[in-house]
Amino acid sequence: MSHENWSALGRAPAETEDGLREVLSGDAARTRREAALALVDGAEESLDDATVAALTERVRGDDDADVRQFAVEALGVAGTGREAIETALDDPEPWVRAEAVVALSRAGGDADRLREALGDDSGWVRRNAVIALGKLDAADQDLLVERVKSDPHPAVREYAAQFLGRDPTDREEAERILAALLAREANAFARAKAAEGLGRIGTDRAEEALETHGLTDRSEDVARTARHALADARGVEPDRLDADVDPPTAPGSGPDTPGDQAVEGFRPDPSDPTGWSEESTAPGGAPGFDPRRDLDSDMTDR
Repeated sequence: MSHENWSALGRAPAETEDGLREVLSGDAARTRREAALALVDGAEESLDDATVAALTERVRGDDDADVRQFAVEALGVAGTGREAIETALDDPEPWVRAEAVVALSRAGGDADRLREALGDDSGWVRRNAVIALGKLDAADQDLLVERVKSDPHPAVREYAAQFLGRDPTDREEAERILAALLAREANAFARAKAAEGLGRIGTDRAEEALETHGLTDRSEDVARTARHALADARGVEPDRLDADVDPPTAPGSGPDTPGDQAVEGFRPDPSDPTGWSEESTAPGGAPGFDPRRDLDSDMTDR
């Protein structure tokens, strides 16, 4: 495996795989974290069996959650250590479980085990499960519709909408669900994915939804996405589309400020390597929004 990037990181506690493997069992949690992270960087080519065993030991028994997370990530990048990865799906820390979902999808993927992760308490774990199942073509339309309509975490609804708009088996149902999501969803990212999906579906009613709710969206990013989606549906360039994007009713183009992010269901955490902490307590991404209520309100009569 290549070690050329480790020095560039400026954090690797050793210059060889053998050295990093030895450091993994050291006393200092910070050093173990840096060793595991360095192994993530080098795992794309290969990892020695002894290193896989050392990472497995960290996944199953390290008392530092970051070490366990990076160790799982390294195994996933290497596409090995599946038993240890599945163990991490039951880790007490949500970020470890979320990483384990990604790792499992890279290490061969067990669709049934990934579906079980949809019942996890953490929205980030469920989000990763939706993404993994979607990439494995193992997320059927019923699963995606259920996530869009009932999951309280906005990122889960966002990615369920993304995969729902890709070659749906029931285009009429997908059109109806995505149109309702575009009209009623509180989260700008999820609305943007709904707009993209409607553009792919490309029916007259999908275009109508994009014109009525997408082009006039309060988020500039969603309105722009809707314009591109409508242009794709009509087979023209966006600048030749005979439709105007109205000025947004509120400034900004998504959850850019800390206040917006809290409302959207996100809370920035610069100390977290992923850039985000656990989801906020606001159900559905915004006060007063209940996807089960709001998205079910006219599912039968649209």
